[in-house]
Formats: sequence, structure tokens, C-alpha cells
Amino acid sequence: MLFSVLGARAAFPVRAPHRISEPDTFCVSLITCAPGPEVYQLFGHSALRVQRSGIYGFDLVYNYGVFSFSDDFVIKFTQGHTDYMLAVYDFDHFIIDYIVRGSTVYEQKLNLTQEECKELFDALCENAASENRTYRYNFLFDNCATRPRDKIEEMLASHGEHIEYTDDEKLYTFRELIRHYAKNYSWLTFGIDLALGRDLDRTATWREHMFIPMLLHKACGKATIVDSDTMSERPLVSNSRELYHSDYSPVKQPTPWFVTPMACAIYFFLFILSLTAIEMYYLSGNRWIDTILGIIMCISGLIIYFLVFASEHPATSFNIHALWLTPFAIIPAVLPYIRKARPVVYGYHIVNILLLILFVVLVACGVQCIDWAVLPLIGVSALRSFNFIYHYKRQSSVL
Repeated sequence: MLFSVLGARAAFPVRAPHRISEPDTFCVSLITCAPGPEVYQLFGHSALRVQRSGIYGFDLVYNYGVFSFSDDFVIKFTQGHTDYMLAVYDFDHFIIDYIVRGSTVYEQKLNLTQEECKELFDALCENAASENRTYRYNFLFDNCATRPRDKIEEMLASHGEHIEYTDDEKLYTFRELIRHYAKNYSWLTFGIDLALGRDLDRTATWREHMFIPMLLHKACGKATIVDSDTMSERPLVSNSRELYHSDYSPVKQPTPWFVTPMACAIYFFLFILSLTAIEMYYLSGNRWIDTILGIIMCISGLIIYFLVFASEHPATSFNIHALWLTPFAIIPAVLPYIRKARPVVYGYHIVNILLLILFVVLVACGVQCIDWAVLPLIGVSALRSFNFIYHYKRQSSVL
């Protein structure tokens, strides 16, 4: 998840046009771009298009999906301190990227009066000012899709109007939505399921579904603008069209089954099972296996614990994977080489087996959804703990 964003290109906002007061014709549209092949493109993209006719006309896009890459970007991203910004530039420069990658681009012309269009344009100009354009990005609740929606709603509210969305769609959890759009990228969904915890399994409201640009596009197509006083209604979108149509999806094909996380986890489990069986048959111990596993689990545990206790990312505060991926896994990696410390290692493995059992019980009770590829890895951890306990008791009985 972390390094997938590194391929994203940083763009730099340009100066927005000055507000104008003379009579003119404006048109504001919601632009939705279909998913692309890269990880950060899988959920599509949203932006606002503002067109002005006449001799001083322009055609601009207001894009909330821009960030500036810096040396400390990775650290800030992990902490949940990623700042995005509103960039303004010519629409032709915007759409060409999606034509090149083969993503369909949709336009929904908003059914706004000229006064409302101008007011929305003024609000976007103010938002694009250097002191206002930066915002704290939140993938689930404050992103390139929710920002345009919120700006439209704020403008309509100032006119005593509001948007009513038809919410007769089936509702899904955040995890189900993410899995749907990233279904071809099994390693991505595996990483997301490890990193994000129980809060991701909450059923999202229809409004919360709109963090996905394609679902915002769908919602706006059925939405109506309601006058709060007269209760009169009109469609939010007056006209919809495809600005560019692609006959194929640029999203990559699904990961071959033999290299999916589940397949690799099973390979790994069978490998460790074979080594452990040999150890038990010859009554020998290969401490290097536990050292390697312990280091890997310790590093993974540090990441999980950081996300749970230090990161501001949404849906990371409660994560049952912290039961089996912990920094304490350094104990079986290091202490077995110290004879006097082996009772401590023995105690660790007893606790580890209990925690693994608790993890499986919580999953069975539906406390948190997991990627099933985790289960063979759980089996590896339990197998190595059982192996140490067996050898420790045997050596103790001999002594």
C-alpha cells in the first residue's frame, strides 16, 4: 500500500483565473474517470470542470487529487499526515492522461443556475489560492471525490437548497467496496486487509459510498436538488455524456492463482511443515528457522502496532492482526541462543498459541474480516511454537 503511491506524478497548481462580475455564460460539470492500471488509479478519479463562453472564455479543471512528493513523503503517508492540494489547469491537459491510459471519461453537466455556477466558481477560485489549496487527505472520508461533492453541497446550501440522493442501492462495508475495485490485485487486498482493522467492516452509508469516484458518478446521476422552502425538485445532472470511450479496461488481469497470497502462504506452510517434521523425527532443532520467522514477524508487528497506536489513518485503531503479529516476536528470534533465557522463550510460545486460538475464535465470531491467506501463516506460527514446546519439555524431562 505504502510504496504503490510512489509512482504517482506530482503536479503543481497554477494560478486560478480572477473572479469576474460581468455577465457571462458558465457551465460546471462533474468529471469522472474510470479506473486505470496502477494501484493508485484503481478507484477512478473525480474533478470539477468549469467552462466560460465568450471572448474571454476558458475551460478549466479543478483537481483535488494532487500531492507534492518530498523526501519525507513515505513517513508522512504512514502517519496519515499526507497533504493533498487543489490544482487548476487546462482541461485538455487533464483529459489527455486518461485517453493515453485508456480510461473512459464521463461528464455530468450540473443543473445549476448561472448565479449558482458563478458562486461555485468563486468558491473554487478561493479554494485554489495558495493559502487554501492544501488539505489533509483521508482516503475514506476526504478525498478527490468527496471534495467536489461537498463544494457543490455547500454552494447549494447558501441558496437554501440541498441534494437528495437516492439510497435504494445495496449497501456494502468499506472493505467490500475496496475489495471489489481491487479484486484483480490480490496482493494489494492482502496488504489492505492486514493493515486496516475492524472499522473497515462497518457498513457504509450511501453517502459514505461516494468516496469511490465511480459511485459518486452513479449517485449524482440519480440525485435531485430540493428547495428547502418550496420543496420543489430538479435533477442534479441536466446532461450526461462520455467525453472519451474506451472499448477495454486498462485494469490489469487478475493475479495468476499460483502466485496469489493464498498459494504462496500454502507453499510456505508446507515448506515449514516439512522442516519441522524432519526436526521432530531426528529430535533436532533448527533455531535459524525461528530466527528468520521471528525477525519477519517482529518487523510486521512493528508496522501493525504503529498503524494501531500512532497513525491517523482511518480504520487502523482496532486490528486483531496485532494478536499474532507483534514486536515481541523478537523473543523467539534471539533468546533461544541464550540457554538461561529459554524458559522465557517457552513462556512466549505458550502465550503465542493462546493468542492464535483467540485470533481464530474472533475471526469465527465475525469480529473482523480477514484475507484467508492469513490462515496458513497462522498455522506456521502455531507449528513453530508447538515444535519449541515439544523440544523444551523433552529436554527438561531428560535433565
